[in-house]
Amino acid sequence: MNIKFSIHWLEDIINEIMDRKVSRITLSTGKTPSGHVHIGILREILICDALRRLLEKKDKIVRSLLFLDSLDAAKRFPDYIKKGFQDEHLGKPFSYIPCPYKECGCESYAHHFGQELISTFDDFGIKNQIIWSHELYSKKEMQDKIKTALEKTEQIKDILKKYILPTLDDQRKKEFLKSQETWMPAMVICEKCNRIQFKSRDGSILPNRVLEYIKKEESVKYECQSCNFKSKISIYSGRLKLNWRVDWPAKWALFKTTCEPAGKDHAVKGGAYDTGLELCQKIYDYKGPIRVAYEWLRLGERDMKTSKGIVFTPKRYLELADPNIYRMLILRTNPMKHIALRIEELPQYHDQYDKLENIYYGYESTDTEEEIAFSKYLYPLTKGENVTEEKPLKIPFNLLIFLSQIQNILPLEKLYQKANLVINDERFENVYTLNDFKWLLDRTLNWVNYVKTIIKEEKDPKVKKNIMNKVTLFNIPEVIDTSILEKLNYTQINGLNMLRNYLINIEKYSADEIQNKIFQIAKEKLKIKPKNLFEAIYLIILGKKFGPRLGPFLSILDRDWLLDRLDLKKN
Repeated sequence: MNIKFSIHWLEDIINEIMDRKVSRITLSTGKTPSGHVHIGILREILICDALRRLLEKKDKIVRSLLFLDSLDAAKRFPDYIKKGFQDEHLGKPFSYIPCPYKECGCESYAHHFGQELISTFDDFGIKNQIIWSHELYSKKEMQDKIKTALEKTEQIKDILKKYILPTLDDQRKKEFLKSQETWMPAMVICEKCNRIQFKSRDGSILPNRVLEYIKKEESVKYECQSCNFKSKISIYSGRLKLNWRVDWPAKWALFKTTCEPAGKDHAVKGGAYDTGLELCQKIYDYKGPIRVAYEWLRLGERDMKTSKGIVFTPKRYLELADPNIYRMLILRTNPMKHIALRIEELPQYHDQYDKLENIYYGYESTDTEEEIAFSKYLYPLTKGENVTEEKPLKIPFNLLIFLSQIQNILPLEKLYQKANLVINDERFENVYTLNDFKWLLDRTLNWVNYVKTIIKEEKDPKVKKNIMNKVTLFNIPEVIDTSILEKLNYTQINGLNMLRNYLINIEKYSADEIQNKIFQIAKEKLKIKPKNLFEAIYLIILGKKFGPRLGPFLSILDRDWLLDRLDLKKN
């Protein structure tokens, strides 16, 4: 029997969405701006962005939403937030907390960290609509969802018991059932202290739960767990918020969400997503979205957590690397497969991207039709901008790595000329201005320095050596240390002079030609092991006995600079 498989996992989701036959498709994601938001959130955002693009190609009306849950309470703060600031604002919704950095002057804590994330979307090619939950909860349509939940509290509790009780041991079951006796599905932001919850000394969280719903008045009674203030307040005051398990399905119903990705912790069988779907259907009379579960993205071997300050942000990524590379990593990988982002492996990621691009444009052959079809499907989705008919001109990443590390010995203009010469394409100056080139060099040097930090901090010598073997890192001293010259013997000095004379008499040379010439000088003229001459050259150029493969290395260096460096009489 012939089984036809989808060309890409995104097509399976597209087919489910299309089966719904809705006039407008709504894709949804969400995040609490509790601190610097780590790059893992872009997994679900990029999945939705890819779905948006594919559905729009089918002439579908699509909106892609990002809910920034600014009305969530600060249960804790990351360590980089000052202790006094934490003590003052713990328990308040993030939108009620001022920006922690006085010199910034932005609207709130939520806006500071939310805008940091939003500011990267253009670079990643992401198009979505931002919905701040503190603004959403001030609108009557969301407040009506609160009213519905309060009126159907008993039904909600029955659904929650169905899903939560099986996950608890006997003692916790008793505690949960006891709490459910007075539980109501909404909380109130205190009118006196602006807190929505209180964190007790034992670490337990006590929310300002609604104590009583007065249906006739459309108001609720509450008591603040932090300052003990008691009051009655209208459900249309904008100071009520649904419990998170009810908040999710209420938004689904309000926005008629068609599809929403969710991390594996929420998407497990019987978890928050299942609970939300039943609440959505039975409380809010909406089918609920198509679930797309996804695995975590880790930074190497480390899990990232925004609230604990273990982060690598999209903004930081953009300071080091090409956003199209990240889009590729996310969209080529089945969402239920774990991804370990290793910034030190950026050269390998570039190789993978270049292969994808070459197959797409027909510059590289492959053994299977499936790989060609996959590449044709995936490549356009990795681009932050429109795909061009002609393969884009790019400066190879390995060339940028090299050129970025010799900025201390050559002016920008010479580096630009060298790149133009190596690429040898008439489009170069039209594609890359001098400023564009400088920006690429600086970003690459940021990456080089980041990798050097990783190597320095790595304690496992095997891991350290593995990284160093994959990455070409070096540093060229501006002047030669005189002690280095003293380490050279007569034969090595003679060999250096022969190499310099060779370079003087030849205007152009390839990597292979210069590599072969060094071997010839060592073996035929000096009668020494090539290693001895190689070490001498490395010492003169880098100040140490080893470095990148010498032929390619010397061929890219500026010829005049190299002749000057090899002039031992001058040095």
